[in-house]
Amino acid sequence: MDELFLNGMALLAKYGGDILNNWKTIKTELSSLHEQDLITEFDGMMTYSFEELLKKNDCQHINQLILAMISQWRDHYSMDVDYSQVIFLLSAIENMIHHILEQEENPRIIDHQSIQYIFNKLLDHVLIPLTSETSGRQWLDTMITSNIIPLYWAALLRIEDVEYKVIDLKSVDTGQDSQSLIEICKTMSAPTSEQLSLALCRLMNPGTQQPIVIPVSFSKETLLLCVKSTEAGSISSQRIELISNMYKKQLKMNTLESENEWKDAALLYTLRLLMAQTCTETLKTVTDGFVDYLKFERSALFLYSPRVERVVFAAHRNLGYNLQDIQVNFTEVAFLKNHLQKILQSKPIYLEDASKQIPKELTDQFKVASLIAVPVFTPRKGRFLGLVLLDCNGAQFEEPTPNEQAMLMKFGQYAGEALYKQWRTVIQLLDMDSPILTPREKEVLKLMAQGETIQRAASLLHLSHYTVRDYVAGIIKKLKVKNRTEAVVKAIRMNFIE
Repeated sequence: MDELFLNGMALLAKYGGDILNNWKTIKTELSSLHEQDLITEFDGMMTYSFEELLKKNDCQHINQLILAMISQWRDHYSMDVDYSQVIFLLSAIENMIHHILEQEENPRIIDHQSIQYIFNKLLDHVLIPLTSETSGRQWLDTMITSNIIPLYWAALLRIEDVEYKVIDLKSVDTGQDSQSLIEICKTMSAPTSEQLSLALCRLMNPGTQQPIVIPVSFSKETLLLCVKSTEAGSISSQRIELISNMYKKQLKMNTLESENEWKDAALLYTLRLLMAQTCTETLKTVTDGFVDYLKFERSALFLYSPRVERVVFAAHRNLGYNLQDIQVNFTEVAFLKNHLQKILQSKPIYLEDASKQIPKELTDQFKVASLIAVPVFTPRKGRFLGLVLLDCNGAQFEEPTPNEQAMLMKFGQYAGEALYKQWRTVIQLLDMDSPILTPREKEVLKLMAQGETIQRAASLLHLSHYTVRDYVAGIIKKLKVKNRTEAVVKAIRMNFIE
């Protein structure tokens, strides 16, 4: 894996100039989708790192540079940044580099994998603070409930903008008054952890002798353990050191566990896609993996045909219906129009209430509430292939965490690579390039097949003959035929009408 990493760094050095030029182009497009401060920060990091890369052309040096860059960026943004935006930006940059590599005369798979490996490492570093925060909150619960040390309360602090802020606080007193105080405490900050500790004691322990507070520091976080006064004298420094080491070890273990969890899921999904023998098996495997390895209960794969601008149903898991006849006009689906730019850049879209943004026949038939739309995308070719729609069997669910969003993006890319290898077969199997006709166009066609004139069809449909004439012209254009007779023959052959 070291060789893979070094090969990736060598590629970044080789194409550094092209990467910077392409970044200048896509950064303008991304500015409309993200906070400008975040784009500016990424722009500074990209420019600085690649200028250094081109000057030194030293892979080992750049390895250190990337780690320093991540550390610097974390110090600047702390935990206030929207990590889902960061993950998306990293993915957009990775996709851009894959596209550059693909312009070579004979692009190598190993080169694409080298870039994927480097960006997976970057992604790990982005997600570590999220794991750390979750671990810190879990540790507060452990300290309160386990009674390892009898406590009044325990608090988690973090340095943000040169100040210590209360991230979370747990108390042994679970009464309503105590919970109200906790909510007030969560708004507090101070220049030092000692000052914040003193303020918390005054609020949480009013009218009592100043209790003992044990600080346990790790990276940018500090745990404050407020010990009951009767026990304070019996707590040895060795015991405090033991608690500190246990906390730090737990943070590291949780970080590794979190990293391994999503990597294990990705590995299992990739292996399953490789094992698919036929095009039909691949389509089914794409939808099965999202249910078997992630937390969703239903999935449906829709593939996009840019030639006729429609989305065609391809496969599903746990929907319980035969959906082969579902064809969706791309321009009529609200969330596709509203989030098109994000979808084309492979970002998962969360819809808290999907009923207003997907076709009514789908929401009525499947009782859809919340929904996730995951773009199926091939980074190497820069092609958007379709969407996997996911839900929890019609139940409402919360927006995925940044960690889960990263996993969904990877799943969408792995599915895209697997489908693209069989894309011609997929198009033929699903008849994806045949046009889609509206219900009204089919009505007009049926009347044409019965030998009705435009005037007679207009009368039967309660339309003007100008409108019917426009429908006929549209049908001829969609079916790519010369006249009405050819349109009727082709429509019957394609089962649009009987």
